[in-house]
Amino acid sequence: MDDDAEVLAFTTERRRLGSRMWEGHRRIAVLLDTGASAPLSRLHWRDRDGAETDIGFDPGATGFSGLRTEGDGTAFALRGRRSEQPPARTPHRFRQAGGEEGELRLLVEDGGAPAARVGWTDADGGGGAVVLRSAAEVGGDLTGRIRGVAVSGEHSAAGEVGENLLDDTAAKWLAFKSCGAWVLFTMAEPVAVHHYVLGSADDCPGRDPRAWALKGSLDARTWTVLDTRSDEFFPDRQQERGFDVTGSAVGAAFRYLLLEIRGNRGDPATQLNRVRLHAASPEYESFSGYRQEPGAAPRTYEGTAVGVGTGPAGEQPLITAQRWRAYLAEYSADMLRVEEEDELSGVTDEQRAAGWLGYEGAPEERIADLEERLGTRLPPSYRSFLAASDGWRDVSAFMYELLSTDAVDWADDDDFGLFSGADDEPEPSGLQGPVLRVSGEGDAQYWLLDAGDVGPDGEWAAYIWASWYPGLGERHRSFADLVAAERAAFEKLKGSDGLPVRPDGADELLAEGRRAALRGDVDDALKAFESAETKGSGAAAYLKAVLSAFLGEFRFAHHTLRNTLCHAHVVEAVGAEQLGTEAVPLFLAAAGRAGSASAAPLSAAVRSLGGDLPPGLLPDESEAAGLDTDAWISARRTPESPAFERALESARALAADGAHDEAWSAIRRALPEWYPVTENRIAPVVLLTDPALRGLVTPRRAREAVCTPRGGYSAPGR
Repeated sequence: MDDDAEVLAFTTERRRLGSRMWEGHRRIAVLLDTGASAPLSRLHWRDRDGAETDIGFDPGATGFSGLRTEGDGTAFALRGRRSEQPPARTPHRFRQAGGEEGELRLLVEDGGAPAARVGWTDADGGGGAVVLRSAAEVGGDLTGRIRGVAVSGEHSAAGEVGENLLDDTAAKWLAFKSCGAWVLFTMAEPVAVHHYVLGSADDCPGRDPRAWALKGSLDARTWTVLDTRSDEFFPDRQQERGFDVTGSAVGAAFRYLLLEIRGNRGDPATQLNRVRLHAASPEYESFSGYRQEPGAAPRTYEGTAVGVGTGPAGEQPLITAQRWRAYLAEYSADMLRVEEEDELSGVTDEQRAAGWLGYEGAPEERIADLEERLGTRLPPSYRSFLAASDGWRDVSAFMYELLSTDAVDWADDDDFGLFSGADDEPEPSGLQGPVLRVSGEGDAQYWLLDAGDVGPDGEWAAYIWASWYPGLGERHRSFADLVAAERAAFEKLKGSDGLPVRPDGADELLAEGRRAALRGDVDDALKAFESAETKGSGAAAYLKAVLSAFLGEFRFAHHTLRNTLCHAHVVEAVGAEQLGTEAVPLFLAAAGRAGSASAAPLSAAVRSLGGDLPPGLLPDESEAAGLDTDAWISARRTPESPAFERALESARALAADGAHDEAWSAIRRALPEWYPVTENRIAPVVLLTDPALRGLVTPRRAREAVCTPRGGYSAPGR
């Protein structure tokens, strides 16, 4: 492996086939380092969106000539000239599978979608080709740090407004322009965007953006071009496409980000369903293909990304029986310590005494017999699991039994709706097949291993199928990864119930979340609150629900609060005063906005929260009948800090006269002066509950409120 192998960067031009005019195109940077000494002579790749590029290098790689075919079939001649500008990203590193020494280092940076297939030829006549499997998620989501959204225009009468771009629904943004429409994102603090995602809307392909520029600015006056696109298309409705930032300013941080749409596919209006901003580009999980040395036969070439393991992140891979025994012993102890007696009703006295929810490990002969019966070798992490314990009880909150070697078997095509389609030609629902069922039924769910989806290390993809899922659950790279994910979910569930597995550090995380929330760093605040909630913090669970209500989730806030305040440890942490003046009004305001509170008396609606609410918090049944909910909420409003209280009074008067923009300006100016009067207040919930402000605080303005530093804090980088 040549760790000093050089990334080749080129400035490029393209010419549509049949035309004589060359135009500037995006920069390309490539590296393919297999450890061979010969330089590349040809490189070709296909990206996730179907575009293909094939280039041949000049001697010394001073330039290249080639072809590029876009996903819609449009073909271009392509040429490049060597550039000294460094690449925006570091190469991906893969360790070879099968005990082979050495690594593959790979980088294909062309500004398009991530490469899905790469082939090469070197100057000595060697070469190869690999298919790349991407990791499930793009890292570093910055969307939660958006403080506000402004647009050039929107169809507000139909609810097709700019803030829809930030939620996870089918709602879209529509502007009545074929070109010149724009979206301006104001961030809570300067951020460096490396990757962004645009989602097409549900209809009218002619409204899809075709050409655009993404720009950044620190002051909203001087703009730097981060990325430009032309001749782009979205083949499907509600399809998300990802794009890497390709401009020379990649890596620079900006407070304002402007998506400037320069043309669409021909309709008089332009629309989008979603925008996502990311601090990192997509990563890869593994590669599979072939490699051929000069004069030799081709051989299998496979590898796994460096940093990708099997099992819990940051721990030893679960691929030996010894490692499994240690891991499962810890998990058994956790379950026996925090689970209620009736939750583990099938556990024997012997298992309790031993602190082990499993069984004796299967000897090698028994595992070999199973493999002979199945006609295949089992994946390493599952095989070593059986060697540690031949089956298991209560591996998660919803799975009560993992099968022993004598019960594991292939799933039939018609088992529990795994396959759909014509009887003579069933189509798998996301599965490659054949599918191995490794569990009993559980809580209307099964655990499955997909023998048709095999990684370079021999691991099979693992899934949960449940009758209450919309199809298969999340894909896990291996059986060990599925077990680790379910253990993490178990810890989160027990923490939410106030029975944390690992409570240490909850107070520190709660304090960290409060500070981040007051800085306006909502993304870090939510992460800290979620971690503290897993460690059993009732206050963190409540503050997460409050913060989420400001971030486009107000219409679901009554459901979130119901699921949060049904836990006694949360009610205890929040306290009767804050429940009465903040939590209950927020619940009622959200339920009323959703149209679900008006049909029930006040006390019945609030008691549906499900918790043991303190006495005197609610009116009795006779008082509740016909009670004016808005008046009840207003009477229980908590006084705010003096400067913010004055701004609220001014805003109420302006809003009553219909001057909503002026009213919001008064509140915006006072937001930095707001401060929490008790430690479990992090935001001015009055903005969401006050009936006088109901038409004033839009989802966009609610997000802006919590992304504004307050309580004496300032945003990082300012």
